[in-house]
Amino acid sequence: MKKSSAWISIALTGSLITGGAVYATTYKSDKHGVITRVIDGDTVDMTIAGTQTRVRLLNIDTPETVDPSKAVECLGPEASEHLESLLQPGDKVELQYDVEREDRYGRTLAAVYKDDEFINRSIAAAGLGIAVKYEPNTKFYDEVLAGQLEAEAQTSGLFSPEVSCAIPSQVGNALTELDQVPSEAATTVEEAESMAADAAAAAAAGLLVSKSLKSLTPDTHPVTYALLAKKFPNALSKLDSSVQKAQDLEGQHSERHRELVKEEKERKKKEAEAKAKREAEKKAKREAQEAAERQAAQQAAERRATERRAAERRSTPQPRTTTPRRIEPKRPSVPKNYTGPRCYAPGGKTWKPCG
Repeated sequence: MKKSSAWISIALTGSLITGGAVYATTYKSDKHGVITRVIDGDTVDMTIAGTQTRVRLLNIDTPETVDPSKAVECLGPEASEHLESLLQPGDKVELQYDVEREDRYGRTLAAVYKDDEFINRSIAAAGLGIAVKYEPNTKFYDEVLAGQLEAEAQTSGLFSPEVSCAIPSQVGNALTELDQVPSEAATTVEEAESMAADAAAAAAAGLLVSKSLKSLTPDTHPVTYALLAKKFPNALSKLDSSVQKAQDLEGQHSERHRELVKEEKERKKKEAEAKAKREAEKKAKREAQEAAERQAAQQAAERRATERRAAERRSTPQPRTTTPRRIEPKRPSVPKNYTGPRCYAPGGKTWKPCG
């Protein structure tokens, strides 16, 4: 080997050794860490300066998933999965700190960077966490808030009307149903009944959402509660107003239903009375016609009988009858101007002088 080549080889070897020493020294400081595992959406375990350490990301709060005293919040599992996609075991990260380095649970508080990507901000920009201030640590708040505002503008994650558990979706869907409750008066019993049912269903659904959101507390649902208070302060009042309107409409449609039912009964009663009258008139007319037909038939029968008897008389020869000639008795001759006693014959029509 030439001398020059030997010196080059020695120089390279020294450089690698020196570089390795620098690298090892760097990752023994508290400004760097190596990811071990993700705990939830804003907490991760890593090795810092040779010590296994649990790190809570600064100025970002994601929906709860692991706290046994709290319910699993909307998009909590998704926030954990998102952080797992950003920080995988073995990844090397850079850490920055603020005034307080630990929280009351003994977790290290830090801003985490990976390949110049600010992880705290990325979570907020995905809509899977919100910017928070825990005094005196506010150093990274503005940058995390900028990420959150991006998510709001793009309606991502917790700000999406397409995510069923998110506040915009819950309130928005309820308001859509409530806005579709018809306000015009029904014209039929069926229509009024349907309108009242629709109003009742929409009001019940809206009331359920309202009660559910009002039941949230900072202890049980910290992220959802904070969003409701800070980002959607008018959502509940608007929802309650729409629920009340739907309930009023339900009452109106129910009253209209009762009116239409009453009108329907009266109409059917009048129709029944009119029908009964028509039937009675038809019956009377039919009976009169039947009586007239019976009378006509009887008269026809009598006429035929009379005609038959007349025909029979015409066809039977009448016996010839002779009237005996009356013989007037001869009047006795009496003296003219006889004034003596008269003796009358039986019947008193003729007489003769007595003596």
